[in-house]
Amino acid sequence: MKTQSTRWFPLDQYAPVRDGWYEVQLVSGDTAFAKFSDGEWTEKPMLAFHRWRGLRADPSKSGELETIAGDAIAAEGVRDAWDAFFPGVGDERHKPRAAGHGNDN
Repeated sequence: MKTQSTRWFPLDQYAPVRDGWYEVQLVSGDTAFAKFSDGEWTEKPMLAFHRWRGLRADPSKSGELETIAGDAIAAEGVRDAWDAFFPGVGDERHKPRAAGHGNDN
């Protein structure tokens, strides 16, 4: 699936109009992903970001099945990266997705 993202939007001037995953530009210049839902940024990086852009430039295609699949892949990638860099400790230790589905045989 080939995607073409939107231009960057300043966070202090614009908010997304649709819920979903967006690429964000951290103050450091690096990029990450954050989810926008119910009028606020959720599942966002710990570091501050100041710009965002959509993962799809054509708004008429947002909500299509392949876009939803792309959102799911992005969400899994965000979760995997989060687990790799912030594994937690003790009872809060994150488990790989394959181990977290009650397959304790």
